[in-house]
Amino acid sequence: MVRTKTNLYKGILLVSLLFGSVLLAGCKDKTDYKELYRREGISKLDEGDYKGAIESFTAALAQGHGFIKKTDYDINYYLGYAYYLNGRYDDAIARYDAIIALKPKDTDAYYYRALSKLHNGDRSGADEDFLVYTNSDPKNYDLCIDVYFCMVDAGYQIDADSYLKMVLENSDSSMSDYDKGRICYYLKDYSNARVYLEKAKSMSDSDTILMLGKTYEAISDYSYAASLYNSYLEEKGNNAAVYNQLGVCRIKMEDYEAAISAFSSGLSVDNGEWTQELLYNEVLAYEYMLDFDTAYVKLGEYLEKYPKDVDAQREYVFLGTR
Repeated sequence: MVRTKTNLYKGILLVSLLFGSVLLAGCKDKTDYKELYRREGISKLDEGDYKGAIESFTAALAQGHGFIKKTDYDINYYLGYAYYLNGRYDDAIARYDAIIALKPKDTDAYYYRALSKLHNGDRSGADEDFLVYTNSDPKNYDLCIDVYFCMVDAGYQIDADSYLKMVLENSDSSMSDYDKGRICYYLKDYSNARVYLEKAKSMSDSDTILMLGKTYEAISDYSYAASLYNSYLEEKGNNAAVYNQLGVCRIKMEDYEAAISAFSSGLSVDNGEWTQELLYNEVLAYEYMLDFDTAYVKLGEYLEKYPKDVDAQREYVFLGTR
């Protein structure tokens, strides 16, 4: 293609979006500073300081030499997400526009751009990007469920349900019973969810057991759900996610001591993925037991680890009055 002045300007604009002021950067190697700012930005994201994260990621991008590297795309993903979390949807969209212009097959960028468009009120634009995302792996129904929850989180519950129904209706014989069951579960069609998930049940698959157990919880058959979780744990060993759901189920059964035992067991085997949820649920179990003193102490310890949890902060104030 002939490179006109307009095309050249567009190319410079895209690189500027991706790398900030890198075109003005000197020759000094600033790789270490880039990584320092990157880590600082990630830390601020975790803390909920989205404005600070934007500043750190922008500073990280300014440390390059104008050469595109893998880490620059990584930083741009974080920066786009920081813009999204900060409510700066136009800036997030522009960031992903730049990534897609240089990497048009990067389906993750389409996903995050769709997410930003959805919250920016551009439903049709979001649908187009989500279609690119799901078409990248048509038999992977995790992608469709991702889209479903994005729509729900953005306040489009009715549209989200319609979308998931369409996915189920348009599926072929290759869709597994597990996928059919979990889609029915999210659609609150627990009768069919139970049928499909029972067919798919395998004590070697924690995901199926968790989904089947939650289906029975949804129809208030807590005893059978708990028996499923216990059978899995006895046969396959420790699993933090299953322990957590067993604890939740025990709370619904008003067996709070058993719930606390389940959460404690989950914490003893967790690698960090479920720690926050397990700790918070443990606090709730003590509250339901009316042991407010222990709940207060436990929640204080929780807030030392997760000080940005606003709901936990309010609960801590409440417990202090009991």
